[in-house]
Amino acid sequence: MNKVIVVGCGRVGAELATSVADKGINVSVIDRDQHAFERLPARFVGETVQGDVMDLAVLHRAGVEAADGFAAATPSDETNLVAARIARDLFHIRNIVAWVYSPTHASVFNRAGIQTVVSSSWSANRIEQILRHPGLIEVASAGHGEVRFLEVKIPDHLAGKPVAALVEKGSCQPVTLVRGGEAVLASLDTKMESADLVVLAIRPDHLPLLETLLAGEAG
Repeated sequence: MNKVIVVGCGRVGAELATSVADKGINVSVIDRDQHAFERLPARFVGETVQGDVMDLAVLHRAGVEAADGFAAATPSDETNLVAARIARDLFHIRNIVAWVYSPTHASVFNRAGIQTVVSSSWSANRIEQILRHPGLIEVASAGHGEVRFLEVKIPDHLAGKPVAALVEKGSCQPVTLVRGGEAVLASLDTKMESADLVVLAIRPDHLPLLETLLAGEAG
C-alpha cells in the first residue's frame, strides 16, 4: 500500500492516520473543520486537506487518483457511506473501509458492498488491519506472536477449491470455516465458497504468500 486517504479527523480518524503514517505510508486526511487537525500529533508527516469530502475538488487535492486505500471515519454514517461509494464508484479504489457509528446502520453498508468496522474502542486498529491486509483480519495471537490466527474472507477466484489451496505445510493450518453465520471445524479437504470466512493459524512469514494467493497473483 502506497497511498491512503482518511476522511474525518476525529478520534478514530486521527489515530488511524497517525498509525498508518508512522509505517511510512503516504496519508492524506480530509476534514471540514481546520481545528480537527489539531488532534494529529506533532510527529504526523502526512497531508491535511480542509474541505467537504462530497466536493470532488477536495478529493483531487488529497490525491485520490493515486490512492489504493480509503477510510471513511467521520462521526456521520451517512457521510461515510456516500464517501465510500464515491471512492469506489468514481475513483475505482478497491480497498475501502467505512466506520459505522450506529450498529443499526451496518446492514445498509453491507447491502452496498462496503466493508465496515462498527464503532468500538479499537476501531482505528481494525480499520488499519483491513486497509493494510485486504481480506485478512487478525483475531488473536499465541506466544509472542509466533503464531497468529487470521480470519480470511474467501474471494471469488478461490470458490470451489479446498482449504488446502491456502495452506503451506508447516506454516499455516485451518481452524474453522464460517458460512451463512454457521461455523464448522475446517479440514484441508473442506471446499470453500465465495465470501466464506476461514480462520487460519499461521506463521507470520507465510503472510506474503497468503496475500498473493488471495489476490489471485500466484502461479
